[in-house]
Amino acid sequence: MATMIDRLKAYSLIPEETIAGIIAGVRKQSVAMQLMTRLPNMSTKTAKQAVLASLPHADFVNGDAGMKITTDMMWKDKYLVVGEIAAIVPIPQNVLDDAEYDIWGEVQPALIEKFGRVFDNQVFNGGNPKAPVEWPEGLIPMAENAGNVVAIGTELDIAEDINQLFGKLEEEEWDVTAIASQLSLKTKLRGLRDANNQFIFSPPTGDQPGNIYSVPTIFVGRGTWNKSNAIAIAGEWANAVYSIRKDITFEVFDTGVISDDEGKVVYNLLQQDMVALRAVMRLAWQVSNPIDIDRDLATSFPFAVLKPSA
Repeated sequence: MATMIDRLKAYSLIPEETIAGIIAGVRKQSVAMQLMTRLPNMSTKTAKQAVLASLPHADFVNGDAGMKITTDMMWKDKYLVVGEIAAIVPIPQNVLDDAEYDIWGEVQPALIEKFGRVFDNQVFNGGNPKAPVEWPEGLIPMAENAGNVVAIGTELDIAEDINQLFGKLEEEEWDVTAIASQLSLKTKLRGLRDANNQFIFSPPTGDQPGNIYSVPTIFVGRGTWNKSNAIAIAGEWANAVYSIRKDITFEVFDTGVISDDEGKVVYNLLQQDMVALRAVMRLAWQVSNPIDIDRDLATSFPFAVLKPSA
């Protein structure tokens, strides 16, 4: 049976402010988390979110003694089900023994990038068979299923393509609050000008995102974006929500083996004088789709996709 350093000792190795920094870094690194609405932390594996499913009615009263109508409202539940994202970082014991070595300067950025990339991939593209089956399919395939698609090159230029993309949502009374886009779109946007030769797109500066038509535009890099699926996705992002069941926790193992997906041993901790840091984060996400008087709940969806041309 593999032994391990218990959690108390692991936390003495990893200061609390470092853990908090990693959690904050994941949220900053994840494009999806930047755009989505964060709900309060979950206290159980499954949580309900009430979504408006029917609207109240009102009407004029017919004369002084007319009857006032009665009405009601109805909500339906959407469920957030926790999924687990994890990573193992093998570390040579000699590295840990070297007090001059900034181990967290190496490990922390790698963990932040990995956790953010895994979450973004699932939120945007879906398709990971290891993700909870209760999670939404992914914003891009869900938008496609709703028919909220514009192919690049459909209109006069890409600016009008994006305008029509917004129109797909505005027809259903959704308000576009942000765009997430593959990095290569930035090149196409920078040179766009209006009839007065003024730039339409403002590139990102510092911590400020770029924007087109005054809508914030965030670019997805690091190999997260599946370029064959979509160029950009626009939406009313308040309707994409996530919640954390458990912030990142750490355990340190000094014996045992680490295997690849085929069962082949990659590291033998005891034999190779190594330790392994295991990081785990548990969270959930969901898309709310509240009813509105101008929406068809069966087909309406608060996101739309700009697709590559056929």
